[in-house]
Amino acid sequence: FSNAQTNFILSGDAWKYLDNGTNQGTAWQAVGFNDASWSSGASQLGYGDGDEATVVSFGPSSTNRYPTTYFRKTISIANPSSFQDFTLRLKRDDGAVVYVNGVEVFRDYMPTGIPSYTYYSSGTPSDDGNTWLTVLVNKSKFVAGNNTIAVEIHNASATSSDISFDLELIGNPDLVVETTLDRG
Repeated sequence: FSNAQTNFILSGDAWKYLDNGTNQGTAWQAVGFNDASWSSGASQLGYGDGDEATVVSFGPSSTNRYPTTYFRKTISIANPSSFQDFTLRLKRDDGAVVYVNGVEVFRDYMPTGIPSYTYYSSGTPSDDGNTWLTVLVNKSKFVAGNNTIAVEIHNASATSSDISFDLELIGNPDLVVETTLDRG
């Protein structure tokens, strides 16, 4: 069992991304999806705020910005069951849906149902994507070996000035209680 916190993804890590406005359906969320043709860049990714490590394309014009930008990262976890759970930390502007190995684990500012690449977010977060949102993810969502974290960021409108994306994933240790008897 793990008795130490383990960082699997940190802010500043590289992500694969697709910023060309195309329909990716749902296949892009899966571990086996081939993202070799996608661009790659360090987080924070986005545009319009000036705090991005990697600036992504917003589309054909400032009045016709893409609704959706896709992000993927594959990590290796030797033994997910050795952790109590995983902390996922997310910065998003505007809406986001997060998948682990093709299964949704979190969404924010997005309508229910399967999101389409034409969907805009269901609102604009008041924090402008500057606050880390934290959610615990059950260790059962992960497998021994390669795991894919896939995130779709949805802009609020065709004229919205910015999007932001960053993510961290931390394995939390099992709570192990040790007792020491002092027979002095």
